[in-house]
Amino acid sequence: MNQLTAAALRLAVLSLAVVAALPAASFTPDAAVANAVNRGIAALLKMQGDDGSFQDMAPTALAGMALLAGGYTPSRGEYRAAAAKCLKSVLQRQDRSNGYLGDGGNMYAHGFATLYLAECYGMSPDEPVRRALEAATDLIHSAQNEEGGWRYAPAPVDADISVTICQVMALRAAWNAGVGSARTVEVIRKAIDYVRGCANGDGSFSYTRGHRGNWGVEGAEGIPRAAAGAMSLIGSGVSDPKDRTLGPALAFIRRNFAQHLSGQGNYLWYGQYYCAQALFHSPDPTDWDTYWAKAAPHLVKTQAPDGRWAQGEHQGAYPTAMALIILQVPNQYLPIFQR
Repeated sequence: MNQLTAAALRLAVLSLAVVAALPAASFTPDAAVANAVNRGIAALLKMQGDDGSFQDMAPTALAGMALLAGGYTPSRGEYRAAAAKCLKSVLQRQDRSNGYLGDGGNMYAHGFATLYLAECYGMSPDEPVRRALEAATDLIHSAQNEEGGWRYAPAPVDADISVTICQVMALRAAWNAGVGSARTVEVIRKAIDYVRGCANGDGSFSYTRGHRGNWGVEGAEGIPRAAAGAMSLIGSGVSDPKDRTLGPALAFIRRNFAQHLSGQGNYLWYGQYYCAQALFHSPDPTDWDTYWAKAAPHLVKTQAPDGRWAQGEHQGAYPTAMALIILQVPNQYLPIFQR
């Protein structure tokens, strides 16, 4: 496994996790999950446009990730044609002048799309993808603000923890794929300082640095930020369960993830996407087992008859792509999800 630097970042890699009661004995995870994934992918592909996109950049990148998580790359697998069209769409929509992948959106989209390109390149190296990935990571470097974080605009203006995690994971995935530099090391070091500055000490995180409390830090409401904070640290190489920030963050997630999964709080898919990854890579190996026992049957149960997932903060391809990524974490096909 790659290391960003011996002193700064002993990086680990990502996937899913959590905490709750065991499902009913009648639930057969392997068969039920496999069926849900097959139906979900079929439903997802019905949403793909003729140009290969799933409308906006963020859902397009996440849909591409959902295909990769099933082993369907632009050159391999039953759905390679759809995967190839998705990748082509992302590449064509990149701003050639500065590498930006926000496509009229914001740095959330850029982070997800950069992560997607890194995973594509990591699974099947290709020179055009590498060039696009290098340009995208360069933009992330230049858009980091003086505090060490990122926000909506591709410029070093302000920052919040929810955008910051997207850039950290993109840089981590790119580094794993062999795209990085000494600048990446310094950028990640500053990002760790920013994330620690958002921590409230009890495992919860403020939206921005220095604003203790803010809104939505308690219980299920705090899961999206706590998961983003924990995964930022894990993705940056922090893995000590006694770490002053990571330890409380993981404990907070264990206490509250089940309520968030059940629909309490906001940002269901965003929160569970990072919650699952943080617990999958938790220093405590039982975290993933506990999460999976709750999340797998819940996601299967909440799938619509047509194969989509429609609850949560967005419609279209986004919730279905997110659910599919979570359900396919155990495959460990995506480099970023490999332990």
